[in-house]
Amino acid sequence: MPKKNLSSSGQTGPLSVGNVVSASLRIYRDHFKSYFGLAFVANLWLLVPIYGWAKYSAILGLISRLAFGEVREKPETVSDARREVNPRMWSFFGAGILTFLIFFGGSLVGGIAMAILGGGAAAILGQNYLLIAALVAVAVIAFLIIYIRIFSRLLIVELPLAIENNIGASSAIGRSWQLTKGSVGRIQWIVFVGILVSLPITIVVQILTVIVQLFLTPLLGGETGLFYLVYYLLILPLSFGSAALVTPFWQAMKAIIYYDLRSRKEGFGLQMRDR
Repeated sequence: MPKKNLSSSGQTGPLSVGNVVSASLRIYRDHFKSYFGLAFVANLWLLVPIYGWAKYSAILGLISRLAFGEVREKPETVSDARREVNPRMWSFFGAGILTFLIFFGGSLVGGIAMAILGGGAAAILGQNYLLIAALVAVAVIAFLIIYIRIFSRLLIVELPLAIENNIGASSAIGRSWQLTKGSVGRIQWIVFVGILVSLPITIVVQILTVIVQLFLTPLLGGETGLFYLVYYLLILPLSFGSAALVTPFWQAMKAIIYYDLRSRKEGFGLQMRDR
């Protein structure tokens, strides 16, 4: 098959949003069975506290590593990639915990700051509710912008852990922060388009959830204990299945972003098959 270098062919800058998303879909399409199977097992592991969460994180890293191999046109088998990823399972879990703490801490600080701002504005402005509401709205927008920027900087945390040697949980966060510097705006657009691509599955799941609820309520005599048991027995597989459908697409997209950033900042060549 002929090859297409997505970082060249007249394109001297980063890969476009369309290139990243379409390439992610192509890689996922070509390996749908194995990626979906891995993602489904990963989501089942979420039912097991701590150890299962670590397994979930490691499997997501495994999918990213496999996608990264496809981007490089040096594919690995699942077993070979698993041998590299599994010993780092607790590092993936640690990186996830640290990332959660960063977002939690940011949300806590932002919430306190907005409460202080709202209280101070009310004390100063008195009953000028329109101006108070405007100030609070500006503060909320500013907080969301900062939150989204942090999310973009930490989007590829699992990739250094899955690919690079001698990387731990905290250094993986630093690595993601370093690589995404100067690319936040483009990453945000990629994430936005990725959400749009994933949205139909989310909508279908929500519709099916409502249908199941409407069907079971009269059948089982209202929202009784039996209703909730049957409801969750039906909804959980649906939720796991839909999450497994979407997860590999996002992991492939992260792998392409990671490789594109490294190709431009560290001299990697990025070649992908034109299939």
